[in-house]
Amino acid sequence: MYHTLMGREDRRAPNATFDREFLADYEGPLCISPRYERLVTAVLGTDALDGVEFVYPDPDEEEEAAIARVGLGVYLTVTGTTAREHGLAVGEHLFPSETVLMRNAAETDESVSTVLRALERETTDSEIRV
Repeated sequence: MYHTLMGREDRRAPNATFDREFLADYEGPLCISPRYERLVTAVLGTDALDGVEFVYPDPDEEEEAAIARVGLGVYLTVTGTTAREHGLAVGEHLFPSETVLMRNAAETDESVSTVLRALERETTDSEIRV
């Protein structure tokens, strides 16, 4: 799964690609879920985003539909099928998405422990206790 730049065809010149170079020259709205704004800014850098205004999906709006409405955005993709269903061209995979495993210690049984042992690669970085 990747955070991918995608947009409507009418937002780019013929034979251009939605990629980092396109974004570096772009000025205007960029639709993104608010939870990814800081991550995208950190990965792409403030220089690349100079002239870009972050806009967000409406509360009940699907992210790909919001990107189609705005014209350009960043969202998670695997194959890009859903984006294409909204008329979007899928561009560069900007960076991979991280998956976080969380568990509720009160609801952990042996089957959950077995899966956790199979997935364990590093020691736990943090633990939230209530």
